[in-house]
Amino acid sequence: MNKKRVIIITIILIIISVFLFNKFSTTGKSVTTQQVEIVPLSSAEKAKVQQVLSTSEFVKDVPKKESISLRFYDFESNQRIWQDGFLIGTNQEPAVNLILHSKYISELNNDNLCEVIKKANQDGDLGFQSEFSKPRLLLKYAGMLKHRKCFGF
Repeated sequence: MNKKRVIIITIILIIISVFLFNKFSTTGKSVTTQQVEIVPLSSAEKAKVQQVLSTSEFVKDVPKKESISLRFYDFESNQRIWQDGFLIGTNQEPAVNLILHSKYISELNNDNLCEVIKKANQDGDLGFQSEFSKPRLLLKYAGMLKHRKCFGF
């Protein structure tokens, strides 16, 4: 009888814990009610980025079922201004979002995407966002391990 009581109390505590965890835990997603200004890149900047992405070995190694979003930004009056983004791959919902200051576009050429990303990372001008854990990303993008030094891994 005593063991039954302990088991029932344990089950009740587990159910209450799960309920409370689901009710009060956060999703990790941020909610913004502020207007976001998007300023497009110039046609020359777009063309340059597209040319670099079309010839980059880094881009060619993105898995066929996955994608990476590359989004540019600038600052105006200490406010981040979003600029155009590029989808690398075929999946419309990328697992990885790279955010790069647009001042690095002028430094890009056909074979230095990795070096530019490294420099931006060192200068604090590269952002990386993903809702996936590092082990899950490792599985998704295993074919890109040879490029891990681009990001300082």
